[in-house]
Parts: sequence; structure tokens; C-alpha cells
Amino acid sequence: MTDKSQHKILLVDDDKDILDLLKYNLQKEGYEVEVEKKSTKSIETATKFHPDLIVLDIMMPKVNGIEICRQLREIPDFKSTYIFFLTAKGDKILQTQALDTGGDDYIEKITGLRALTHKISTVLKNNLVIRKSIKEITYGDFRIERASNKVYFNNKVVELPRYEFELLYFFAQNPHKAITQDSLLNNIWGSDIYIFSKSVDTYISSIAKKLGKKFIAKVSENQYKFELS
Repeated sequence: MTDKSQHKILLVDDDKDILDLLKYNLQKEGYEVEVEKKSTKSIETATKFHPDLIVLDIMMPKVNGIEICRQLREIPDFKSTYIFFLTAKGDKILQTQALDTGGDDYIEKITGLRALTHKISTVLKNNLVIRKSIKEITYGDFRIERASNKVYFNNKVVELPRYEFELLYFFAQNPHKAITQDSLLNNIWGSDIYIFSKSVDTYISSIAKKLGKKFIAKVSENQYKFELS
């Protein structure tokens, strides 16, 4: 009998080895997992399964993942369902198209299968938000724009380098929530990339210096919060 509290994940990919690997690891984490190899049947399978999160391969025959995402977002039941993309390519144009169509994040297959598991846990178990499709976040006179990597605050415009921007963007989607250092490392840098944990503090200090205000506070040895006041 299925545990009613289990989160449900649908995996859509034409690569059986990838499906088997992901299904095995996600089931070990306690998720109920359904797989679909045929992209032409993915909408039907999603409608029957009602997943909390969908993982789509971008490059599939007949119907690609971006088109599937577009069709899913037109269905009311899937307007807010998490959709993550898997891609074998670091193609920035494809990644931009994936987000513009309504995808929430993308992960490269070669280096990101463990990162995908971490991101899924972040949104389904830890109730944090990862939605890179959100183009702008505004709180009063604070505004952050994804397309330009720019932050507007107190009549000041700051363009941040990639990792500083991704950190601030992630925090701004999760205000007043304590976020662990491990969560930041896994969701911003990826589980297959090693950096010193003190680098997180360095990035946060750099952001505060550039904006002229410390939005991200360290609330314990390994936890941080985004605060506006």
C-alpha cells in the first residue's frame, strides 16, 4: 500500500539507464516514482499520476522536453507543479528556452544527478523555493532581475557575478527561512563541485559590500537567513 504522505515524482526520459538510476535513488529517499520513456505519452501519464514534481529530459525524439513543459503549463493542474529539466548539453540557449517555457531549473546529466536529488529534496522535503523561471523579485525598493543579474536598491544598480547573484536570488525566493550551508552548496554549486564552506561567507560579505546593506545574516554556525528589515 502506498504511503499517502509520499511525494510523487514523474521522470520522463528516453534513456532507460538514466530512468533506472534516478528511480532507484529517489525511491531510496522515500518518493513514489513513475517513469515514462515515450515523450508522446508524457502528458497522459502526468494527468493520471498527478505528480508533485516532474523531471523532463530536454532532448527526446518526437516531442522534446521543452514542448512537453509548454503543454503542461497550459493545464490548470500543472500551473504550479515543479518541473526540472535534465540536459546532456550545457547549451545556454536551450537552458533559457527551458526556463522561459515554465521550467523551474535545469541540471546537466553528466555532473548533476546527485544535484538533482538534492534539489528535489530542497523543494519537496524542506519546503524551500527553487523557481528560476521567476524573472523578477521585488520587496519595496529592493528588486532583483534574473535576466540581467542586476539588483536595484536605494536608487543603486548593481550587477553581480554568477554565484553571488544565484545566492541572493535563492535567498530572495525564501525570505525569513533558515537555510543551511549544505543546502546552499548543493543547490548553488552542485554536489559534484567542492568548495570551502567559508567561501559562502565570502560571497555573502561581497554582496553586502556591493549593495551597501547586509540582507543575508548568519543565524547559527551553518545557517543563514534573508531579512529585509
